[in-house]
Parts: sequence; structure tokens; C-alpha cells
Amino acid sequence: MEKAYCGTCDTDAEIHPIAEIYPECGIEKTKSKRKSPMIAALLSCIVPGLGQVYAGDLYRGLAIIALLGLSFCLMALIIGFFTFFGTWLFAVADAYKMAKKQNDKIGSCS
Repeated sequence: MEKAYCGTCDTDAEIHPIAEIYPECGIEKTKSKRKSPMIAALLSCIVPGLGQVYAGDLYRGLAIIALLGLSFCLMALIIGFFTFFGTWLFAVADAYKMAKKQNDKIGSCS
């Protein structure tokens, strides 16, 4: 038996390592896979927003892709060059932080 933290009960529960349900509350254990922050950042370097999708947030990734498209359109007004590269850098840093945060969340729930 091992102790595992259950976020729903807010307690440390005794649970068998291969069990799929917490005995106290009946909640199923999460089976999320850990995501590599470096791969998330690399994907966002290639296509901004793709790292967010990889890390598990589809809508945030699509929002970054839309913002990048808007910045591309604003390049005719010169300001788009700044917003385009700013969005790109934000997407890389955000994808790294999102994957790291997701891994921390998985570590505390399993």
C-alpha cells in the first residue's frame, strides 16, 4: 500500500499501487501522461500555439494562433512586426510553463 493524495477528498489515502479508484471517495485516479516542457517549447518555436495544444489546452493554442494571424495582418502597419515576434516569444515561454505546471499537477494527484 502507498499513500496518495486525493484532491477531491483533500486527504492522503492508503491505496494499492495498481488500484484505479480511491477507496474513500470512489474517484478514479488520473491517467494523464507527463508532457515534456522542452518538446512543448520546441513545438511552439515551430508553430506558435502548437506547444499549448501538446500541453493539453486546445483553446489557448488556437487563441495564440489567431493572435499570430492578427499580428501578421498588422505587419502592413509596421506594429505587426513587434506583436508577431512578441506573440511568438510568449507562446514558447507559455508552452514550457504550461507543460511544467501540468506535470506538477499530475505528480500531486497520482
